[in-house]
Amino acid sequence: MDVITRAKEVGVEKMICVGTNLEDSQEAIEIANKFEGVYASVGIHPEGTCDDWEKFEELISKPKVVAIGECGLDYKVGLPGQEGVFQKQIGIAKKLNLPLIIHCRDAQEDMSKIDLTANRGVFHCFAGGINIPDNFYVSFAGNVTFKNAPNLREVAKAIPLEKLLLETDSPLLAPEPLRGSKNSPKNVKIIASLLSELKGVPVEELEKITSENAARLFGI
Repeated sequence: MDVITRAKEVGVEKMICVGTNLEDSQEAIEIANKFEGVYASVGIHPEGTCDDWEKFEELISKPKVVAIGECGLDYKVGLPGQEGVFQKQIGIAKKLNLPLIIHCRDAQEDMSKIDLTANRGVFHCFAGGINIPDNFYVSFAGNVTFKNAPNLREVAKAIPLEKLLLETDSPLLAPEPLRGSKNSPKNVKIIASLLSELKGVPVEELEKITSENAARLFGI
């Protein structure tokens, strides 16, 4: 796949293809199985539902599945009943000792009330407003580069390097100066460059630390 080839050409060695429902979780697994350095997650997004949890757990058992998610709370566009769907995935992740990839939009207050102390994972596309449990990381996507996102850059500055991950959220949120175009994994280099400036560390050091963080969390 050209997307993966282009990412590897710029030094992106490992990627996670993230599921948001049963169908695209299956597709993520199929992609991961075809390419070295590509892994998958299985999840039900707040905009989706699941009527076959047996199938969900069957998918999780597949090789190269390294996380549960994207799951969480979204009070802007999420569906009714999303809290129960999220709690179900929290329980499965706890049972199987798998990390969570958590989505949170306009739901910071309720998210902070959920007990995640027995879980581990990452708050993806982090926007702040949540007390991060000790066993969780935060990840920043292309929107941290947007010209109208100075507050988000302040949030990024406050996150310790040992808690930091990088992502693109492809095909959404292409970073500046590519905003508005289709995003791809290779653009994580742009995000790394900006965060290295915010943190005042060489980009090579930031890339090394975030790669080690990802390896520690996802076992890749």
